Amino acid sequence: MDHDASRQEAAAAVWRGTVRAVASGPTPDEAWALLGDFCSLHRWVSTVRACRRVEVEGAAAAEPEPEGRPAPGCVRYCEGPVNMAAPGELVGWSKERLLEMDHAGRWYSYELLESNKGFGRYRATVRVEHDPAGCAVRWSFEADPVKGWTLDGFLGFLEKLARGVAQRLQEEIMVKP
Repeated sequence: MDHDASRQEAAAAVWRGTVRAVASGPTPDEAWALLGDFCSLHRWVSTVRACRRVEVEGAAAAEPEPEGRPAPGCVRYCEGPVNMAAPGELVGWSKERLLEMDHAGRWYSYELLESNKGFGRYRATVRVEHDPAGCAVRWSFEADPVKGWTLDGFLGFLEKLARGVAQRLQEEIMVKP
């Protein structure tokens, strides 16, 4: 577990943190070939039931890149059962815009546009890095405090998500027919 958040930052009403999870076996390039698709989050994060590209008025058309992957400006809609801000609601959802993507560096950054999950400002970067065991998924964020969460609780939740992504990568890449 790799946390880089401090209580001083939480007191300043800005949350920052990083979680990292190792996937044993897959190379960074193999993992990026799967995770580098901004609109495929539902395949890698167990709490995301749906993830699809949507068009938002005022946003650039965001035509897919030649590989068929979304380009910066693309907006995705995600939904799932986790909503700490409103536990009575059956679905938590968000719309997120891809800000930057670097296929060679194996990372992308995105920001939250709107959500019913208690978020204000939220910006994150997802990276696939080399690790002696294979590769690692690093998820860093900066956000306003999230309704229904503590910083430690939110970091624990993201850490669990990152471990789940690493596990799914191992299953998808290393278990081949």
